[in-house]
Amino acid sequence: MSWIDKLKFHHLKTLVALAEQHNLTRVAELMNITQPALSKWLSGLEDEIGMPLFERHSKGIRPTPAGLLVVKHARRLVNDMERSSRDIELYKEGIQGSLIIGSSPVATDVVSTAVLNLLKDYPNVHVRIIENVMTPLLEQLVSSHIDAVIGRVGGSALQLPLNYHVLYTEPICFVARPEHPLAGLREIDWLQLSDYHWIVWPTGTPIRTSIDNALVDLGMMMPVTHIESGSMSATVRMLQDSDMVGILSQRLAESYEREKQLSILALPKIEQKGSVGIFWRKNEMPSDVLEAFLGHLHEAAR
Repeated sequence: MSWIDKLKFHHLKTLVALAEQHNLTRVAELMNITQPALSKWLSGLEDEIGMPLFERHSKGIRPTPAGLLVVKHARRLVNDMERSSRDIELYKEGIQGSLIIGSSPVATDVVSTAVLNLLKDYPNVHVRIIENVMTPLLEQLVSSHIDAVIGRVGGSALQLPLNYHVLYTEPICFVARPEHPLAGLREIDWLQLSDYHWIVWPTGTPIRTSIDNALVDLGMMMPVTHIESGSMSATVRMLQDSDMVGILSQRLAESYEREKQLSILALPKIEQKGSVGIFWRKNEMPSDVLEAFLGHLHEAAR
């Protein structure tokens, strides 16, 4: 019998806990076993695998490269089993399945439209939307915490074991509150923006990279008095309550302008270096609900 055949669900949870807690005593308490018993089990597992999974040091333990590999798969299996348990409970309550969506703030418009159309096909489906920047969302997708991620395509995302499909490419533009001094002007000079505080996306995000590159091309610099915000709700609230100017993707900006919450300033649009797309896991058959959602996303993008 191989070491894989001997692993049970609580063993997988123990491995994940060891990688997260870095402390044998704390994990022993969490798993309701003694610390010597935990050490003996871990040593036995490492002997069967033929290599150490954790390095012991004065402050606790840390995963070895082999340990990181085993823990990665253990975490995915734990997440899958816990998700199965939740789905079974939902099924008992008459729910037609579940879908957990990760959405970058730039994709709010298409995601909301696709979810509303999905509910017409599956009125009893349980949908959860998690909004965040791309890096943590993609990590949760790889580890099976969520089913799909919608956001910017490019960079390290393309090296992950994920399928992706580009939905659309769009420019970005500057926005402000409808009563802003610049909002009613037919033409705005780039230098006029320097009189106001800016709200920009955090460094390293695709939309921030686009504006940074555009400023270099224009011979300008980001104002010293700028705020970095990865929260769409906080950004919109600050724009509405002040004379700050912000940067949004065109679709999102047009959505806020239609609702008279923000105005697009009359500056040249900046072309994005990347596109918005949908990511989902490879080597895994999408559920009927996810297949339907993917279809509605493509319709919303068009």
